[in-house]
Amino acid sequence: MNPPNHLVIVCGHGIWLGGPKNGWDESEWLIESYKSGETPTFIEHIRAGIKTLAEDQDAVLVFSGGPTRDETPVSEAASYANLAAANAYFSLLPPDSPDPVSSSRVLLEERALDSYYNILFSIMLFWRVHHVWPKHITLVSHAFKRARLVDAHCAAIAFPLDRVRFVGIDPPGIGSSGNPSKEGGGFALSGQVTGEKAEAMRGVSEAVDHWTEDPHGVGEVLAGKRRKRNPWKVDQRLFLSDDERSRSKVKTRLLDGGGEALAEGGTMPWAGNAVV
Repeated sequence: MNPPNHLVIVCGHGIWLGGPKNGWDESEWLIESYKSGETPTFIEHIRAGIKTLAEDQDAVLVFSGGPTRDETPVSEAASYANLAAANAYFSLLPPDSPDPVSSSRVLLEERALDSYYNILFSIMLFWRVHHVWPKHITLVSHAFKRARLVDAHCAAIAFPLDRVRFVGIDPPGIGSSGNPSKEGGGFALSGQVTGEKAEAMRGVSEAVDHWTEDPHGVGEVLAGKRRKRNPWKVDQRLFLSDDERSRSKVKTRLLDGGGEALAEGGTMPWAGNAVV
């Protein structure tokens, strides 16, 4: 049987704590206040990831997101997988199919603390489990984050952009404008989106600027945001061992303070879908 070649990444944006409504009641979620009203969109992201998995036998679905809240050690990834199972995978998978988690068709990436690492850690988890780099990637997130995820992050890690598909589903009242700008942030807000939510959405353009200036997120601004999102001190190393680092053929560089990041420039092993 050939190994999978298609990585589907669903980026986490909140934590479902469980409950009788299977995620359809926002009180079951742990989210920032400005994300109020967005939990149905998170469920649509989960559904879109499962639909893509069901349509491609060579795909592997990764729910990505660490335990970002000090109220619970549950990760965004685990909560999304729990919600999918609680909703019987929205009847999108054949009823006689093996359990997708135990069969490694659904993986949990539980370390990412921002969108860059949603992608990078998911790619590395795919390789760690299936011993091959993905040939294609499908990203599922908010439509207004396309520029950041595809044009910034995928380009920064040297994943070929012609092999990236983006599925964007925005929260109510927010639509991608297709014309990123300082004023609009790359999206259009309806008149009903005001206050804290509007301010948070307008911060998207600033985030794109930060990632443009610091493509691998190693500077104090972006690294500082990750530290604030890591109350459980989740390991942020790229590799689990020196042997794994060597086998990966991934080019890295050492940072001040003992950290590690991808080397800038050159090709990465996933550019050729190498088996290692």
